[in-house]
Amino acid sequence: MQNPPGFTEAVRQELANLPVGSATVVAAELAALCRFAGRLQRTGGDPSIRLVLTSTSGAVARRAFRLLQQRYAVRAELAVRAPGGVRRRSTYEVRLADARHIAADLGLVDAAGRPVHAVPEGLDAVRAAAYLRGAVMAAGSFSAPGRPAHLEIRAGSVAVADGLRALLVRELDGPVTLLTDARDRVVCKSGAAIGELLVLVGAPGAFMRWDERRFRHQLRSEANRLANADAANVNRTIRAASAQIQGVEQALQQLGMDGLDHDLREVALARLANPAASLQEIGELLDPPVGKSTVHRRLTRLLRLASEGPSA
Repeated sequence: MQNPPGFTEAVRQELANLPVGSATVVAAELAALCRFAGRLQRTGGDPSIRLVLTSTSGAVARRAFRLLQQRYAVRAELAVRAPGGVRRRSTYEVRLADARHIAADLGLVDAAGRPVHAVPEGLDAVRAAAYLRGAVMAAGSFSAPGRPAHLEIRAGSVAVADGLRALLVRELDGPVTLLTDARDRVVCKSGAAIGELLVLVGAPGAFMRWDERRFRHQLRSEANRLANADAANVNRTIRAASAQIQGVEQALQQLGMDGLDHDLREVALARLANPAASLQEIGELLDPPVGKSTVHRRLTRLLRLASEGPSA
């Protein structure tokens, strides 16, 4: 039986199987696929440009092949490279021999054929989502649901990473970090923002899986926090009640029951009879009931009288 794909591959497969959008949406998605998973090759002084798009996901490679065919009516070459050497997995390549006009149309090169690293200008919300979808399919990597939230998109250059980060910040609610190292990557550690991105790019199934696990993890953490807080509150209540009971007993020994006015006598008896009760619960036992601040004031007066002695 075949093992289910990991979460990152499941996201890629869900996105790769989405219906193909309009021409401008396809162009935005292709621009990101080619920028984040592709490379442009030249040979000597030949002005032509060869496009090679590489992915470890067959679904992503087939998506790129299909989009190129629909947008530009070209038939690229789709090849599979078996594992070997440093490659531990099969890799899929989409190759297009004469791709200069496509690279220019997608904003990958300028009119002179020089590389362009900026995000395409003027992306509206729909095309921005398509561009981010292409980036996620091409170079995104997600932590497993239920683990500490982590999304990483490898960009290949600081300029490309910086443009992607700016677009993510514009579209998402959550911190996005640019890491400039050997891989030049954009990182997001906000679980909510990652979930928002999954919905934005068109992966509701992955979002449900992501958010359910994340919610269950948060729920367990919150339950543990509340349990610890409740235990701490109980311990504080017991310590406070113990000190109050000692003070009440001392006051009664020094002053006697007749030496206290009605309010103090009533709260003293209620405290002694209910050693584990909170101040609010003590107040509810009095006649008439009073709030915990009133109980606190009366006990404070009682303890002060005990410390001053009978002469008070």
